[in-house]
Amino acid sequence: MTDATRDAGADATIRACLSLAQPRSFFLFAGAGSGKTRSLKDALEGLDTQTLTTLRKHSRKIAVITYTNAAADEITRRVKADPVFQVQTIHSFAWSLIEGRTADIRGWLESRLQTEIAEILADHAKGRAGFDAHDKRVKKIASKTKRLERLAEIRAFTYAPEGDNFGRDALQHTEVIALAAHFLTESETFHNIVLARYPFILIDESQDTMKPLMEALLAFEARHRGRIALGLLGDTMQRIYTDGLRDLDQRVGDFAQPAKQMNHRSRARIVDLANAIRRDDDGRQQRAREDKPGGTVRVFLAPSEGTDRATFEASTCAEMARITGDPAWQNAEAIKTLTIERHMAAARLGFSELFEPLSKPDKLKDGFRDGTLPAMRLFTHRVLPLVTAQRNGDAFAAMAVLRDGSPLVDKRGIRTGRGGQATGLDAARAGVAALMTLFKDQRDPSCAEVLAVVAEHRLFPIPDQLRPCLPDDSPVAQDMADILAELSPVFDDLDLTTPEATPPTETAITEAWTQALEAPFSQVARYLAYVEDRSPYGTHQGVKGLEFPRVMVIADDAHTRFKGLASYETLFDVKRLSPASQKRADQGEETTIERTRRLLYVTCTRAEESLALVLYSEAPDTIRRFLISNRWMAEDEVVMAAADRTYQEAALRR
Repeated sequence: MTDATRDAGADATIRACLSLAQPRSFFLFAGAGSGKTRSLKDALEGLDTQTLTTLRKHSRKIAVITYTNAAADEITRRVKADPVFQVQTIHSFAWSLIEGRTADIRGWLESRLQTEIAEILADHAKGRAGFDAHDKRVKKIASKTKRLERLAEIRAFTYAPEGDNFGRDALQHTEVIALAAHFLTESETFHNIVLARYPFILIDESQDTMKPLMEALLAFEARHRGRIALGLLGDTMQRIYTDGLRDLDQRVGDFAQPAKQMNHRSRARIVDLANAIRRDDDGRQQRAREDKPGGTVRVFLAPSEGTDRATFEASTCAEMARITGDPAWQNAEAIKTLTIERHMAAARLGFSELFEPLSKPDKLKDGFRDGTLPAMRLFTHRVLPLVTAQRNGDAFAAMAVLRDGSPLVDKRGIRTGRGGQATGLDAARAGVAALMTLFKDQRDPSCAEVLAVVAEHRLFPIPDQLRPCLPDDSPVAQDMADILAELSPVFDDLDLTTPEATPPTETAITEAWTQALEAPFSQVARYLAYVEDRSPYGTHQGVKGLEFPRVMVIADDAHTRFKGLASYETLFDVKRLSPASQKRADQGEETTIERTRRLLYVTCTRAEESLALVLYSEAPDTIRRFLISNRWMAEDEVVMAAADRTYQEAALRR
């Protein structure tokens, strides 16, 4: 048996499960670098001609759900764009299930909006007039009521999985996932449609599929077992999003469970460390390829207090260059630096003021962190390209941005303008001129100033989340005021004299945006470069599935904003679990140690050739003892920083 054939049995099991006569669901365990996606491609390419012919005859398809558009494109290429394979991201797939079900979607939205309005009204009844929270709640009620009233006018709902989804007929990302899960759970007719359409539904990175949709798919499979194969590929140790299903591997007891042993990515020393990290979790172990021996791993420990981090990290790169004999370690562009939290990268790249407020609310953080949040895309995909084009004197590019997203230059706007006073094109020119005035003399306006001008001149549609943040005299706010006047009877019976209640979720979202909009507009470009992976920094979320020759992982609990996310000092026995965390652990809930172990595993296993772990701690000696006693590291692989910087300076000289 060779490294290339060692996991052939797992691939054979998958092929056997993809049988039209006897479909069987499976969960493929595949650790880091195991070639999981390749197994998926090989399974699709290996389907026999008879199976494909039968599917085409009955207009059936194989659903293949991938984590990224890039992965979808690669699989589509491998299967030669054969239409029998429906290859999509999870959001695209969810939309394909519900698209065209206008009456059902309208009914679901009507019920949901009524519930949300009732919740905000209940909080509003406890609030005092004259407070910002009061005014923002009123605007939220108006916005949702307006949407509710206009539902009946919508002939067909729209949705763009990678787009901004503005407009009254547009659905949001979370709504599409919730709708698909609802219909999979509740509608018998919907069940029959899905069964008729798909004999196999295959999901890559299944551990991070949104919990409501995954639970709905599991319930659907159990109800129709033997009629459909649900194929899940992934590794629960690499779950990085909180909305993934934590116990997925325990929900698939009746599934076939093939497993892959090989790690084809990393050299042996890095694979050994990865095995040590997960040994006390699920005990699964991998094998390195025989033609990838060696590899370098080092841990660099420094005190949290009194350490110049920039100097220490530069000295670490110099030392890694010396140890490995690889001069590329001193080229910042040749190293991938990974942090536990995006905010640590945001601080180093200079967009913290924009980042931190929007990374806290549950309804904002995931979309903001991966660059898909519609309200943020107003700045990144509308305003920023327009400003950049104007600064470069590129009138063609500026017009392309406006044609793509501005209502002023659509066909109707160009013909009539607003109120017959000027054409939309004239209004667009005036709006662009006003916008660029903000940037005169190298000025860096706030995002709030930019938003106000965009709204005043109606350059682009303003997302609902941003409307409460607009000045009261803006045209958009005036439109909202007119709606509020129509809704005034709703508030007649409310008691607005009681003490201010705890702000509801919607108010917290508005407050987060209000704070973030105070950030300088220049931070938008830095944020965009980061989420598009055009910076040297990354996080466990952004690099899943990727690999790099040289990786530096930075763990710095002292600079961690979101203390509940992870704690390296707790993992390494410097600190104990808090009483609250210990109680959750006793109840079988996820602990800080589990989360930290997963994040460390994901980041370390990105490395192909060499890996440097930079750990800042209040007790470096304790971490050193943990690493050595638990056989994660050898003694000569742990480097302690000298308090007087002798080590850093010597390393830099070398």
